Amino acid sequence: MIRIIKSEDKQRVLEIAAKIWEGDDYIPEVFDEWVKDQNGIFSGLWEDDKLVGFGRLCYLTPTDIWLEGLRKDPDINIKGVGEKFARYYFQKLKGKKINSIRFSTYFDNIASKKLNEKLGFKKILTLSLKTLEIKKKTRSEIPENLTTNFEFDELQNYLKNSNYLKLSKNFIGKGWVVYPYSVELLTKFVNENKVIVCIDNKTIRGAAFYSDVSYENIFWISLIDAEDERVYEDLLNCLINHAIELKKQYIEILVPEDRRLLSFLKSKDFKSWEQNNDFYLYELPERLIRKITFQ
Repeated sequence: MIRIIKSEDKQRVLEIAAKIWEGDDYIPEVFDEWVKDQNGIFSGLWEDDKLVGFGRLCYLTPTDIWLEGLRKDPDINIKGVGEKFARYYFQKLKGKKINSIRFSTYFDNIASKKLNEKLGFKKILTLSLKTLEIKKKTRSEIPENLTTNFEFDELQNYLKNSNYLKLSKNFIGKGWVVYPYSVELLTKFVNENKVIVCIDNKTIRGAAFYSDVSYENIFWISLIDAEDERVYEDLLNCLINHAIELKKQYIEILVPEDRRLLSFLKSKDFKSWEQNNDFYLYELPERLIRKITFQ
């Protein structure tokens, strides 16, 4: 039986999460938020009155669906959990106008890839998750031409030629959740004061976005783009300052196949967990979405 997760299920959810990612799962940090969130469906699978797995569907926009947090108790021998959740969520989408259904996964999550490819999901983007440990970093002096004051239209025009957006197929990550780039998303970053730009001679030469994420010790860079290495460095130093102020231990970013950016981040001690090209974005083809929604 699949039903909505409630507050009283927290202990069992945390028991399962403690067995995932060597006890470093982010689920404990988001449980309360997911239970309260009216913009998502946080549900669990019960077998013989015992919670054996859970997952979440949420709306990134009114028409863009994100699937996340699929977990199964690894100590219980039960198959088909992922497929049961997928069918359950697809049922919830009947009759709705949906443009996309997506999820992300780590490169070696073989079970997730096999299951979702069987359901028809296609891998549409590969990125590299890069991490910088900042506990030994100190604050840097930031040049005056780095600012949070700029004209929205000028930033929008700068981003039209963004190499980061082009190579990431116009997707931006907030943690492991990937959003389609849009004017509405850009507006939200700006309104939250999470955009830093470099301006020389009244022209934007680089920009960086950062995000609040559910991982307690991580500062997340959602985008960084610059015309040269000096601007990259100034922007990164500014972001490191923010991370230090927030008492974060790590900075993370998803990086497209941009040799210049990858080389720069490597020179600044950003590392992969295991390898480059470790983050996969999957999407359900439009024809299959239409079969689900009957729209």
